[in-house]
Amino acid sequence: MEKKVDDKESLLSLIKEAIELLCEKSISEVVILSSYKISSVLSDNYGIDIRVDKIGRILSNLAKRNELKRLRTNIPKFKLRVSMVSSLSWS
Repeated sequence: MEKKVDDKESLLSLIKEAIELLCEKSISEVVILSSYKISSVLSDNYGIDIRVDKIGRILSNLAKRNELKRLRTNIPKFKLRVSMVSSLSWS
């Protein structure tokens, strides 16, 4: 059974954990972030189902705040250096 999350602060902390997990498991110096990838990580590792559009809005704000480069695709994707994860501004 999948859990639902509505509280904005817990949603933000879950997305932060998912991004950290992606960077931890990455063998590359750069991780490509997308709302679908983060949703998949949350679903697979935590059993949590969050709507992709909610994740997308948070990811977009995070990218804007930290000046992450957006890739030219139909689905918004952002480039994140693994070394930058600890210094990301979340609020």
